[in-house]
Amino acid sequence: MIYKKLLVQIIVRIIGIVLLSFLFGWLLWESNYPNLSIVVFILICWQVVKLIYFLNSTNRLLSQFFLSVKNEDSTLKIPKVFEGRSFNELRVSMQNVNQIIKDLRLKFQQKEIFSDAIIENAAVGILTITSSGKVECINRKGRELLGVHHLVNIKALLKSDSNLVFLFQQIKSGESRIVETQISQTKMHLLVNCSALILAEETYQLLSFTDIKNQLDAKELESWQSLINVLTHEIMNSVSPLTCLSENLEKSYKEINSGTLISEKLLTKTKTGLRVIKEQGEGLMHFVETYRELSRIPKPQIKDVAVKHLFEHVKSLFCLDENVNIHYQFIIEGEDLLIAIDEQLIVQVMVNLIKNAQFAIFEKGIIQIKAESNEDGFVIISIEDNGSGIKSEDMQSVFIPFFTTKENGSGIGLSIARSIMRLHNGNINLESFYGEGTRVLISFRERIQELSKEKMLV
Repeated sequence: MIYKKLLVQIIVRIIGIVLLSFLFGWLLWESNYPNLSIVVFILICWQVVKLIYFLNSTNRLLSQFFLSVKNEDSTLKIPKVFEGRSFNELRVSMQNVNQIIKDLRLKFQQKEIFSDAIIENAAVGILTITSSGKVECINRKGRELLGVHHLVNIKALLKSDSNLVFLFQQIKSGESRIVETQISQTKMHLLVNCSALILAEETYQLLSFTDIKNQLDAKELESWQSLINVLTHEIMNSVSPLTCLSENLEKSYKEINSGTLISEKLLTKTKTGLRVIKEQGEGLMHFVETYRELSRIPKPQIKDVAVKHLFEHVKSLFCLDENVNIHYQFIIEGEDLLIAIDEQLIVQVMVNLIKNAQFAIFEKGIIQIKAESNEDGFVIISIEDNGSGIKSEDMQSVFIPFFTTKENGSGIGLSIARSIMRLHNGNINLESFYGEGTRVLISFRERIQELSKEKMLV
């Protein structure tokens, strides 16, 4: 509508100029109206000037409007020179557009203030850095944890803790790590999580971190209490019969008068007692050796291993299994899955989990070993059986050392498995329904095939 009205005005003005030009030419041709010719010429010049001014006025108005938008000036006012009837609709439309832009900018500013307030008052430290280490954003909690009032580059933390700076530089998107540090005489265990952001072709690392020392201390104390309870139970079970038997033998020998021969019955009783003491001592030594095994897990020798190769290794260990009641299923969803592990340690974990599944199966059993990757970049290996499952009251104790439901079990298999997975920065989770079966999930961060090949070539 505005465009049509402006176009009509321009066309009318041009037609007027053309008609006056024809009239001026006719007057010159007749040469009988010199005064009138001068008047017509002046009118033509006036119309041309008015047309130029009209066009320039429109351009100036639009230029002023776009300039105000560019400079984020929402206080645009149309000068009086543009308040004529010709510009009314254009002026109103521009003011409406300007008001919409003003409202949108105000909403954006409010959201920005709201987001900044959330970040600044978050209960965890938040730090955004570029690939060069330049700090783009750090909140109040982050400054408090790092012991700084202002931070321009993370290299400024080298004097406080170089290991922390190295972690900030090396941690990858999606990873979570725990680092022990001491800043301003305060010891902390920082849990650091990393996410990657790409804005305007620049890659940023969004780091969130918090001190979990108190939680770790509480969890460690709880673990020690559980372990002490189990150790006390096992040791008391072994020592109590020894004490009782020793007291009985001592009492029997005290009742013998000096010079009296020891009876055959007492000798037999003594031999039996010594045999029991020996067996209990051997059991106690076995228990101590088992405990030492739990604490002697070797440091992993990490290298890239194809999941297909890992499955073939594990499968070869069970190919001669004569248990006809169990059917094994090895499934890999994606032939190129690659993980960074110590193959021997992870094979040990998988074999232990498969043996646990065997123990829970009675007849027509199925053990499914499956590998797949998820959207978060993790490879999940699941070992699932249709056995007896685990009672709900035992679920919280299965990872506690020496807890076992097997008659001759050591109770350290799952504890070792969890320790090995932690050494791999992986996770192990257990799901079970009593009477239906059990599924154990172990997860690793997936390696990218191309990157791994480059690393191997280097």
